[in-house]
Amino acid sequence: MEFLYILENIRTPFLDGLFSVITHLGSETLFLAIALIIFWCVNKHNGYYLLTVGFFGIIINQFMKLVCEVPRPWVRDPNFTIVESARADAAGYSFPSGHTQNVVSVLGCPARSTGNGILRFVLVALILLTAFSRMYLGVHTPADVGVALLIGAVLIFAFYPLFEKGREKPVYIYASLSLLTACSLAYVLFCELHSWPVDIDAHNLEEGVKNGYLVLGCAAAMLLSFFLERKYINFEVKASFKQQVLKVVLGLVLVLALKAGLKPLLNIFFDGHLAANAVRYFLLVVFAACVWPLSFPWFVKGCLMPKWLKKTLKVLAIVIIVLALAVGGIVLWVSSESRDIPVNTDNAANPLITPLGTTLLSGHRAGGGIAPENTMMALKNCVESTEYELDIFEFDIHLTADGIPVLLHDSTLDRTSDAAEFFGEEDVEVGEKTFNELKKLNMGAKFVSDSGEAPYAGLRGDAVPEDLRIISLEEALTYLEANGSFRYIIEIKNSGARGYDAADKLYNTLKDFDCLERTVVGTFNNEVTAYMDTKYPDMPRSAGVSECLDFYIRSLLGLSVPADGFNFVALQIPTEYFGFVNLGTSRLVNYAHANDIAVQYWTINDQETMSYLQSIGADAVMTDVPDQGAKVLVKP
Repeated sequence: MEFLYILENIRTPFLDGLFSVITHLGSETLFLAIALIIFWCVNKHNGYYLLTVGFFGIIINQFMKLVCEVPRPWVRDPNFTIVESARADAAGYSFPSGHTQNVVSVLGCPARSTGNGILRFVLVALILLTAFSRMYLGVHTPADVGVALLIGAVLIFAFYPLFEKGREKPVYIYASLSLLTACSLAYVLFCELHSWPVDIDAHNLEEGVKNGYLVLGCAAAMLLSFFLERKYINFEVKASFKQQVLKVVLGLVLVLALKAGLKPLLNIFFDGHLAANAVRYFLLVVFAACVWPLSFPWFVKGCLMPKWLKKTLKVLAIVIIVLALAVGGIVLWVSSESRDIPVNTDNAANPLITPLGTTLLSGHRAGGGIAPENTMMALKNCVESTEYELDIFEFDIHLTADGIPVLLHDSTLDRTSDAAEFFGEEDVEVGEKTFNELKKLNMGAKFVSDSGEAPYAGLRGDAVPEDLRIISLEEALTYLEANGSFRYIIEIKNSGARGYDAADKLYNTLKDFDCLERTVVGTFNNEVTAYMDTKYPDMPRSAGVSECLDFYIRSLLGLSVPADGFNFVALQIPTEYFGFVNLGTSRLVNYAHANDIAVQYWTINDQETMSYLQSIGADAVMTDVPDQGAKVLVKP
């Protein structure tokens, strides 16, 4: 850290901008682009060499991050500042540096392969500058980048002779790619099956598993593509400079369009499981290595091809290009910011719609970033706080085995409690245990504070405070209604018949506490939505998943509302969907307000996004950190 403090003191706007550009040499997009350029236009073996070294580096890097759990510099020392532009790409644990690992592969492999001394010097210099940029920007320590450099160098020199021998004896390349596939599979299984400690950061773990699936898909595709390309395609990399540029530009457009287009489709098919990442990158690599090269003869002037084949390839290329441009255009359209001016809402009939420039503050899972989520401790923390005042409490309910609605987000108990230890098995469903059985658990056992501490992890039995035990819906409302007249956002997690039962009990409880009109009920289960509409038309609810999609398309195209209107009073949505569909736009908010629908966003934990959403007319922001939200959100 001492070295980082020195760099912190010499920062200037010019150097901040310079190193912010240089650091992108270690980005995933550049890694992909350079690897494909080498593969398509320079040397296929060198392309496989670069990708193998790069993917092995990712597996080792991610494994070490999860095992070592080294926090970022600003987490170790809250007084240390970083260059803010680098924060977005600084996800995951700190050790070792992923960007440094990437740049060693993407530039180190060409440096090892080339015989040009000047080019080698330039490439090595860029590697070192990128590594230095990570320290200058404040996102990594010397140990982080040093170990990443060492790992990358070892891999470069270890695999180089194997791929050189592979030019004459392909078995060496088959062996290398098989080893990569086996190691990536082992890493994924390790991540999925390992019993991680309670203080493991869930976001970091998810990133590690996601990258593991990515490498697994790529490795399996490389192994298959190496066989198919050698046996059936054997494309030629040589072409004129103009033709090479055309080949690369069109190829990269197609690959990036496929990468963006496959993501939402596969996420839906795999129901959000990270295995979708493996399939997506498998298809991308097969396309890049086997499908796109089929068009290469078309780029080579004077190539002898049957007229029918040349015509077929030309038509195929035109169709692919048109589709790619169409997909790319749609992606740009739905991901862009709208320029609509937010509309004044002072006379809105819907009480959930706030005057323009004001936004309600909602505690997501009762402020689960400050205290253990969905517990009485979290509720008390919000009600008794002198730093902020909540307008809306958001929480989720599940039915226990004896039919009592309890506050809990997941269907299983492992993520937040000591259930696996107490019951002697993992993945125990909430509905498998009675309320009294669940009352014995510590619902704060897995809570980790901003400082990385797990203050309630060791509490068991009688040592568990009452406000850290699971609470029923009735207990929560009894406390809250005695301390104010709050609004509520309550999500029913059960589906099917259990979901119907949960809706019945929720409705009756809300009526008993005289807070039905102050509550918006939500569910991701369409059958429960239909049940509520039929039996409880007076229970305010948010839009279901299919309704949100229909509403978004109508807002995008400016379509009129259905003849019978909408059955929901609010959209409860994230700012983006599938990573590229932008829902945080004034166009969507204006359309909703014009149709008397409130717009409430989840889960927003940074003040910049909160301020932006307030500026476009958002009616409420659900956040895990209401203390931060209170600093920027203006109350009606």
